[in-house]
Amino acid sequence: MIKKKISNLELSSLTYFITRAFLIGVTFNSLIYSTKQDSWIIPLISIPIGIIFILLINCIIKYKPNLDINEKINKLFKGFGLVIIIVITSILFLACTLNFLNLNTFIKNSFLTRTPLLALIFLFSIATLYVVRMGLNTISRTSNILFYISIILMVIIIIGLLPNIDIDNLKPFLNLKNENYLKGINTFYAFHICPIFLLTIIPLKKIENSKIKKAISISYIIASISVFFYLLITISSFGYKLSMLYEYPLFNILKHISITGFTARVESLLIIQLIFDFFICHILLIYFISMNLKYITKTNNINIWYIIISICIILSTLFFSRYKIYLDELLKFEIPIVTSIVSTFIIILICIKIKMSKN
Repeated sequence: MIKKKISNLELSSLTYFITRAFLIGVTFNSLIYSTKQDSWIIPLISIPIGIIFILLINCIIKYKPNLDINEKINKLFKGFGLVIIIVITSILFLACTLNFLNLNTFIKNSFLTRTPLLALIFLFSIATLYVVRMGLNTISRTSNILFYISIILMVIIIIGLLPNIDIDNLKPFLNLKNENYLKGINTFYAFHICPIFLLTIIPLKKIENSKIKKAISISYIIASISVFFYLLITISSFGYKLSMLYEYPLFNILKHISITGFTARVESLLIIQLIFDFFICHILLIYFISMNLKYITKTNNINIWYIIISICIILSTLFFSRYKIYLDELLKFEIPIVTSIVSTFIIILICIKIKMSKN
């Protein structure tokens, strides 16, 4: 019998993966650049901001439980709603390209150095299409299965790396300008909190238990704490100066992991975790974008949009891969601030309209 509703645990697993998806290749490097030895503090002080964001998302999801986000926006804003949907779709398309580029670049640079980037992109695109075409229930169940594996690997890795911690590498504490911490918080907000908006594509009627706020909040906190530990262990082991020299410092620190007193090369453990983060987020982004375009064009065949969007993502990923050096520079400040402003404006605007419609 096919399960027709998404459980709270499945919703939590989706939250967990999309919250962590931009850690490698985006947030990690940007935080080290802006907040240096204090980067590990940012996930913790950002938790209250994330909870406030989740309250806004909860407000949106619970409004008109039979509708998805596109139908809600159209009902709230009438003709202007189409403009908002197009803006959201454009932002998500860029986020999807960035996520997919990070996934394939990470695999290529870390392990498959002689494999053409196009080959990796093609393989992951096929896997994404296979899952996304099965529908939202399959996406959520896949996420739930991978969630258990990810949690087990995370615990093993943290325990294995604890002996490498050197507190001296974290000193001096809180010795930076306020501007540095604001940049760090903004980066975390843009790439780890704003993606929670993806959950609004799921109508409340498709969720088994309507009390979703607690499930999303707990999952977000767990994901933030995992990011905190990864930053803490990496910076306290390497120091922020050495961490800045590595393209993927979190991956490099795994080469020194120690479990039960023995040193073992278990880099693949974390790689599996990171691939899960990338992969689930990419699937949900493809699903969200395709649903938006289906709504905009008033077409009934969603599968054709899965294929079209996947092809467009492949082409845009190949294009941006040529300018990754310039993209990395933009990711340090410009892209996070634009993402934060636009995303916050749209979400607050939607929530205000919801409150007004209830009065």
